[in-house]
Amino acid sequence: MSSLVPLDDCLAQALAGVTPVAPERVALAVARGGVLAEDLEFAQDTPPMAEALRAGYAVTALDLIGASATLPIPLAVAVPVLPGDPMPPGTDAVLPPDGVEEMPLGVAAIRLIAPGEGIRRAGHDGRAGVALAPMGTILSERLCRVAELAGLSDCRLRRARVAVDLPDPVQAGLARALLGVVGDPVAPDAADMVLRPSADHGPRLALAPGDTAWLAREGAALVLSVPRRFDGLVAACLALGLPALGALTGTIRAPETRALTRKVTSGLGLSDLVLLRRSGEGWGPGPAGSVTLAGLAAADAFAILPPGSEGLPAGGMLEGMSLSMSFG
Repeated sequence: MSSLVPLDDCLAQALAGVTPVAPERVALAVARGGVLAEDLEFAQDTPPMAEALRAGYAVTALDLIGASATLPIPLAVAVPVLPGDPMPPGTDAVLPPDGVEEMPLGVAAIRLIAPGEGIRRAGHDGRAGVALAPMGTILSERLCRVAELAGLSDCRLRRARVAVDLPDPVQAGLARALLGVVGDPVAPDAADMVLRPSADHGPRLALAPGDTAWLAREGAALVLSVPRRFDGLVAACLALGLPALGALTGTIRAPETRALTRKVTSGLGLSDLVLLRRSGEGWGPGPAGSVTLAGLAAADAFAILPPGSEGLPAGGMLEGMSLSMSFG
Protein backbone atom coordinates (compact mmCIF):
# COMPACT_ATOMS: atom_id res chain seq x y z
CA MET A 1 0.00 0.00 0.00
CA SER A 2 2.81 2.44 0.91
CA SER A 3 4.30 2.15 -2.61
CA LEU A 4 1.12 3.38 -4.29
CA VAL A 5 1.12 7.03 -5.37
CA PRO A 6 -1.68 9.12 -3.80
CA LEU A 7 -4.29 10.40 -6.26
CA ASP A 8 -3.60 14.03 -5.37
CA ASP A 9 0.12 13.59 -6.02
CA CYS A 10 -0.52 12.06 -9.44
CA LEU A 11 -2.83 14.93 -10.37
CA ALA A 12 -0.43 17.58 -9.05
CA GLN A 13 2.49 16.18 -11.05
CA ALA A 14 0.51 15.75 -14.26
CA LEU A 15 -1.28 19.11 -14.15
CA ALA A 16 1.62 21.29 -13.02
CA GLY A 17 1.93 24.09 -15.54
CA VAL A 18 -1.17 23.09 -17.51
CA THR A 19 -3.07 26.15 -18.71
CA PRO A 20 -6.49 26.34 -20.38
CA VAL A 21 -6.56 25.87 -24.15
CA ALA A 22 -7.06 28.94 -26.34
CA PRO A 23 -10.68 30.07 -26.71
CA GLU A 24 -12.52 30.05 -30.03
CA ARG A 25 -15.75 31.63 -31.26
CA VAL A 26 -18.28 28.94 -32.06
CA ALA A 27 -21.86 28.95 -33.30
CA LEU A 28 -24.29 27.99 -30.54
CA ALA A 29 -25.75 25.33 -32.82
CA VAL A 30 -22.56 23.28 -32.35
CA ALA A 31 -21.32 24.60 -28.99
CA ARG A 32 -22.71 21.85 -26.72
CA GLY A 33 -20.10 20.49 -24.37
CA GLY A 34 -17.75 23.45 -24.65
CA VAL A 35 -16.73 25.62 -21.71
CA LEU A 36 -17.47 29.33 -21.74
CA ALA A 37 -14.33 31.46 -22.05
CA GLU A 38 -16.29 34.57 -21.04
CA ASP A 39 -19.67 35.33 -19.52
CA LEU A 40 -22.57 34.51 -21.82
CA GLU A 41 -24.57 37.76 -21.72
CA PHE A 42 -27.82 39.06 -23.15
CA ALA A 43 -26.88 41.24 -26.13
CA GLN A 44 -30.07 43.29 -25.73
CA ASP A 45 -33.13 43.56 -23.53
CA THR A 46 -35.18 40.41 -24.07
CA PRO A 47 -37.83 40.73 -25.27
CA PRO A 48 -36.68 43.99 -26.90
CA MET A 49 -40.19 45.44 -26.60
CA ALA A 50 -43.31 44.56 -24.65
CA GLU A 51 -45.18 41.58 -26.08
CA ALA A 52 -48.55 39.96 -25.56
CA LEU A 53 -48.81 36.99 -23.22
CA ARG A 54 -52.28 36.05 -24.39
CA ALA A 55 -54.76 36.54 -27.20
CA GLY A 56 -57.02 39.57 -26.95
CA TYR A 57 -56.96 43.28 -27.67
CA ALA A 58 -54.04 45.64 -27.03
CA VAL A 59 -55.34 48.55 -24.93
CA THR A 60 -54.23 51.42 -22.73
CA ALA A 61 -55.44 50.47 -19.25
CA LEU A 62 -56.20 54.03 -18.07
CA ASP A 63 -58.57 54.52 -21.00
CA LEU A 64 -60.84 51.81 -19.58
CA ILE A 65 -61.45 53.23 -16.13
CA GLY A 66 -65.14 52.73 -15.28
CA ALA A 67 -65.74 50.09 -17.97
CA SER A 68 -68.37 47.49 -17.06
CA ALA A 69 -71.06 45.35 -18.66
CA THR A 70 -73.58 48.13 -17.95
CA LEU A 71 -71.24 50.89 -19.09
CA PRO A 72 -69.18 49.63 -22.07
CA ILE A 73 -66.37 51.88 -23.23
CA PRO A 74 -65.81 51.74 -26.99
CA LEU A 75 -62.26 51.00 -28.07
CA ALA A 76 -61.18 53.76 -30.42
CA VAL A 77 -58.74 51.38 -32.11
CA ALA A 78 -59.27 47.67 -31.51
CA VAL A 79 -55.93 45.97 -32.20
CA PRO A 80 -56.17 42.19 -31.89
CA VAL A 81 -52.97 40.47 -30.69
CA LEU A 82 -51.80 36.90 -30.25
CA PRO A 83 -49.30 35.56 -27.68
CA GLY A 84 -45.81 36.76 -28.60
CA ASP A 85 -46.98 39.69 -30.74
CA PRO A 86 -45.23 43.02 -30.04
CA MET A 87 -47.48 45.50 -28.29
CA PRO A 88 -48.51 48.53 -30.39
CA PRO A 89 -47.00 51.83 -29.22
CA GLY A 90 -48.99 53.46 -26.45
CA THR A 91 -50.67 50.26 -25.24
CA ASP A 92 -49.83 48.57 -21.95
CA ALA A 93 -52.28 45.68 -21.43
CA VAL A 94 -54.10 42.90 -23.27
CA LEU A 95 -57.84 42.75 -22.71
CA PRO A 96 -59.02 39.13 -23.16
CA PRO A 97 -61.88 38.32 -25.56
CA ASP A 98 -64.36 37.95 -22.69
CA GLY A 99 -63.57 41.52 -21.67
CA VAL A 100 -65.15 43.01 -24.79
CA GLU A 101 -68.51 42.91 -26.55
CA GLU A 102 -69.40 43.56 -30.14
CA MET A 103 -70.93 46.94 -30.87
CA PRO A 104 -72.52 48.24 -34.10
CA LEU A 105 -69.39 50.30 -34.83
CA GLY A 106 -66.72 48.01 -33.35
CA VAL A 107 -65.95 46.56 -29.94
CA ALA A 108 -66.20 47.98 -26.43
CA ALA A 109 -64.50 47.09 -23.15
CA ILE A 110 -66.87 45.74 -20.50
CA ARG A 111 -64.38 45.46 -17.63
CA LEU A 112 -61.35 47.14 -16.09
CA ILE A 113 -57.79 45.99 -16.65
CA ALA A 114 -54.58 46.88 -14.82
CA PRO A 115 -51.52 48.27 -16.61
CA GLY A 116 -49.17 45.44 -17.49
CA GLU A 117 -51.87 42.76 -17.37
CA GLY A 118 -51.48 40.15 -20.09
CA ILE A 119 -48.10 41.39 -21.33
CA ARG A 120 -44.42 40.64 -20.88
CA ARG A 121 -42.55 43.91 -20.52
CA ALA A 122 -39.34 44.70 -22.42
CA GLY A 123 -36.40 43.10 -20.64
CA HIS A 124 -38.65 40.75 -18.64
CA ASP A 125 -36.53 37.70 -19.57
CA GLY A 126 -33.21 39.50 -19.23
CA ARG A 127 -31.54 42.88 -19.49
CA ALA A 128 -28.71 43.69 -21.89
CA GLY A 129 -25.37 42.81 -20.31
CA VAL A 130 -26.84 40.46 -17.70
CA ALA A 131 -25.15 37.04 -17.70
CA LEU A 132 -27.09 33.99 -18.76
CA ALA A 133 -24.16 31.89 -17.54
CA PRO A 134 -20.73 32.76 -16.10
CA MET A 135 -17.34 32.03 -17.59
CA GLY A 136 -16.30 28.45 -16.90
CA THR A 137 -19.79 27.01 -17.32
CA ILE A 138 -20.13 23.83 -19.36
CA LEU A 139 -22.59 24.47 -22.17
CA SER A 140 -25.49 22.04 -22.05
CA GLU A 141 -27.91 21.55 -24.93
CA ARG A 142 -30.55 23.38 -22.89
CA LEU A 143 -28.32 26.40 -22.26
CA CYS A 144 -27.40 26.60 -25.95
CA ARG A 145 -31.06 26.65 -26.97
CA VAL A 146 -31.94 29.23 -24.30
CA ALA A 147 -29.15 31.49 -25.56
CA GLU A 148 -30.48 31.19 -29.10
CA LEU A 149 -33.94 32.21 -27.89
CA ALA A 150 -32.28 35.23 -26.26
CA GLY A 151 -31.07 36.29 -29.70
CA LEU A 152 -27.47 35.06 -29.45
CA SER A 153 -25.85 33.17 -32.31
CA ASP A 154 -22.37 32.32 -31.04
CA CYS A 155 -20.09 32.41 -28.03
CA ARG A 156 -16.43 32.23 -27.03
CA LEU A 157 -15.55 28.90 -25.52
CA ARG A 158 -12.77 26.45 -24.81
CA ARG A 159 -12.90 22.88 -26.05
CA ALA A 160 -10.16 20.44 -25.19
CA ARG A 161 -9.32 18.04 -28.02
CA VAL A 162 -9.64 14.54 -26.59
CA ALA A 163 -8.46 11.45 -28.46
CA VAL A 164 -10.04 8.26 -27.14
CA ASP A 165 -7.45 5.78 -28.42
CA LEU A 166 -8.94 2.62 -26.95
CA PRO A 167 -9.18 -0.54 -29.10
CA ASP A 168 -12.48 -1.74 -27.62
CA PRO A 169 -15.26 0.40 -29.19
CA VAL A 170 -17.61 -0.29 -26.27
CA GLN A 171 -15.05 0.93 -23.74
CA ALA A 172 -14.23 3.89 -25.98
CA GLY A 173 -17.91 4.83 -26.06
CA LEU A 174 -18.19 4.59 -22.29
CA ALA A 175 -15.11 6.78 -21.83
CA ARG A 176 -16.50 9.41 -24.21
CA ALA A 177 -19.81 9.39 -22.33
CA LEU A 178 -18.18 9.72 -18.89
CA LEU A 179 -16.01 12.62 -20.06
CA GLY A 180 -18.77 14.22 -22.12
CA VAL A 181 -16.62 14.16 -25.25
CA VAL A 182 -18.72 15.24 -28.22
CA GLY A 183 -17.99 15.87 -31.88
CA ASP A 184 -15.84 14.11 -34.42
CA PRO A 185 -12.96 11.83 -33.34
CA VAL A 186 -9.61 13.53 -32.72
CA ALA A 187 -6.28 12.07 -33.84
CA PRO A 188 -3.85 11.40 -30.95
CA ASP A 189 -1.16 13.63 -32.45
CA ALA A 190 -3.57 16.58 -32.52
CA ALA A 191 -5.05 16.06 -29.04
CA ASP A 192 -4.73 17.94 -25.77
CA MET A 193 -5.50 14.71 -23.92
CA VAL A 194 -5.19 11.11 -25.09
CA LEU A 195 -6.80 8.05 -23.53
CA ARG A 196 -4.77 4.87 -24.01
CA PRO A 197 -4.93 1.39 -22.48
CA SER A 198 -2.70 0.94 -19.45
CA ALA A 199 0.53 -0.70 -20.58
CA ASP A 200 1.59 -1.53 -17.01
CA HIS A 201 -0.91 -3.75 -15.22
CA GLY A 202 0.81 -3.49 -11.86
CA PRO A 203 -0.92 -1.35 -9.18
CA ARG A 204 0.66 2.10 -8.84
CA LEU A 205 -2.13 4.54 -7.97
CA ALA A 206 -3.85 4.64 -4.57
CA LEU A 207 -7.31 4.70 -6.16
CA ALA A 208 -10.05 2.11 -5.77
CA PRO A 209 -11.03 0.91 -8.25
CA GLY A 210 -8.47 1.99 -10.82
CA ASP A 211 -5.12 1.29 -9.21
CA THR A 212 -3.56 0.69 -12.65
CA ALA A 213 -4.75 4.04 -14.00
CA TRP A 214 -2.31 6.92 -14.47
CA LEU A 215 -2.16 10.49 -15.74
CA ALA A 216 1.04 12.10 -17.01
CA ARG A 217 2.26 14.79 -19.35
CA GLU A 218 3.85 13.48 -22.56
CA GLY A 219 5.07 16.28 -24.78
CA ALA A 220 2.24 18.74 -25.37
CA ALA A 221 -0.54 16.35 -24.34
CA LEU A 222 -1.84 14.75 -21.18
CA VAL A 223 -2.01 10.97 -21.44
CA LEU A 224 -4.58 9.10 -19.38
CA SER A 225 -3.74 5.41 -18.99
CA VAL A 226 -6.99 3.48 -18.74
CA PRO A 227 -7.32 0.06 -17.03
CA ARG A 228 -8.76 -2.85 -18.99
CA ARG A 229 -11.68 -3.52 -16.63
CA PHE A 230 -14.68 -1.23 -16.97
CA ASP A 231 -14.69 -0.34 -13.25
CA GLY A 232 -11.10 0.86 -13.48
CA LEU A 233 -11.97 2.78 -16.65
CA VAL A 234 -14.81 4.52 -14.82
CA ALA A 235 -12.53 5.45 -11.92
CA ALA A 236 -9.80 6.68 -14.28
CA CYS A 237 -12.18 8.91 -16.21
CA LEU A 238 -13.88 10.39 -13.14
CA ALA A 239 -10.92 10.74 -10.78
CA LEU A 240 -8.23 11.68 -13.33
CA GLY A 241 -9.89 12.54 -16.64
CA LEU A 242 -12.37 15.09 -15.35
CA PRO A 243 -9.79 17.07 -13.33
CA ALA A 244 -7.52 17.05 -16.39
CA LEU A 245 -10.30 18.43 -18.57
CA GLY A 246 -11.06 20.99 -15.90
CA ALA A 247 -7.47 22.24 -16.05
CA LEU A 248 -7.53 22.33 -19.86
CA THR A 249 -10.79 24.25 -20.07
CA GLY A 250 -10.92 26.34 -16.90
CA THR A 251 -14.18 24.71 -15.92
CA ILE A 252 -16.39 25.45 -12.95
CA ARG A 253 -17.97 22.22 -11.68
CA ALA A 254 -20.19 22.98 -8.73
CA PRO A 255 -20.77 20.07 -6.32
CA GLU A 256 -24.16 19.17 -4.90
CA THR A 257 -24.12 18.59 -1.14
CA ARG A 258 -26.60 16.12 0.36
CA ALA A 259 -26.86 13.96 3.44
CA LEU A 260 -26.06 10.26 3.10
CA THR A 261 -29.05 7.97 3.53
CA ARG A 262 -26.77 5.27 4.97
CA LYS A 263 -23.18 5.04 6.13
CA VAL A 264 -20.32 4.48 3.74
CA THR A 265 -17.07 2.81 4.81
CA SER A 266 -13.71 3.69 3.27
CA GLY A 267 -10.29 2.10 3.67
CA LEU A 268 -7.36 4.14 4.94
CA GLY A 269 -4.62 4.88 2.43
CA LEU A 270 -6.81 4.80 -0.68
CA SER A 271 -8.92 7.37 -2.49
CA ASP A 272 -12.25 5.59 -2.94
CA LEU A 273 -14.70 6.30 -5.74
CA VAL A 274 -18.32 6.25 -4.54
CA LEU A 275 -21.27 6.30 -6.91
CA LEU A 276 -24.26 8.24 -5.62
CA ARG A 277 -27.96 8.08 -6.38
CA ARG A 278 -30.45 10.79 -5.43
CA SER A 279 -32.80 9.42 -2.80
CA GLY A 280 -35.34 11.97 -1.63
CA GLU A 281 -33.27 14.86 -0.30
CA GLY A 282 -30.17 12.72 0.26
CA TRP A 283 -27.52 10.61 -1.44
CA GLY A 284 -27.89 6.86 -1.59
CA PRO A 285 -24.24 5.70 -1.79
CA GLY A 286 -22.90 2.60 -3.43
CA PRO A 287 -20.05 0.70 -1.79
CA ALA A 288 -16.84 2.73 -1.59
CA GLY A 289 -14.16 1.66 -4.04
CA SER A 290 -16.50 -0.52 -6.08
CA VAL A 291 -18.30 0.06 -9.39
CA THR A 292 -20.87 -2.32 -10.83
CA LEU A 293 -22.79 -1.98 -14.08
CA ALA A 294 -26.08 -1.80 -12.16
CA GLY A 295 -24.65 0.87 -9.87
CA LEU A 296 -23.30 2.90 -12.77
CA ALA A 297 -26.62 2.73 -14.61
CA ALA A 298 -28.49 4.03 -11.55
CA ALA A 299 -25.93 6.66 -10.41
CA ASP A 300 -26.59 10.40 -10.62
CA ALA A 301 -23.28 11.60 -9.22
CA PHE A 302 -20.00 10.48 -7.71
CA ALA A 303 -17.60 11.43 -4.94
CA ILE A 304 -13.96 10.67 -4.20
CA LEU A 305 -13.35 9.87 -0.54
CA PRO A 306 -9.83 10.98 0.50
CA PRO A 307 -7.23 8.46 1.68
CA GLY A 308 -7.40 9.70 5.25
CA SER A 309 -11.11 9.02 5.51
CA GLU A 310 -12.66 5.97 7.12
CA GLY A 311 -16.03 6.82 5.61
CA LEU A 312 -19.05 8.79 6.70
CA PRO A 313 -22.05 7.96 8.89
CA ALA A 314 -25.65 8.01 7.79
CA GLY A 315 -26.70 11.66 7.77
CA GLY A 316 -23.16 12.85 7.05
CA MET A 317 -22.93 15.55 4.40
CA LEU A 318 -21.14 14.64 1.17
CA GLU A 319 -20.34 16.69 -1.93
CA GLY A 320 -21.32 14.84 -5.10
CA MET A 321 -20.31 15.75 -8.63
CA SER A 322 -22.98 15.30 -11.29
CA LEU A 323 -22.49 12.61 -13.92
CA SER A 324 -24.67 14.49 -16.39
CA MET A 325 -22.42 17.52 -16.95
CA SER A 326 -20.62 17.51 -20.29
CA PHE A 327 -17.21 18.62 -21.39
CA GLY A 328 -16.09 19.25 -24.92
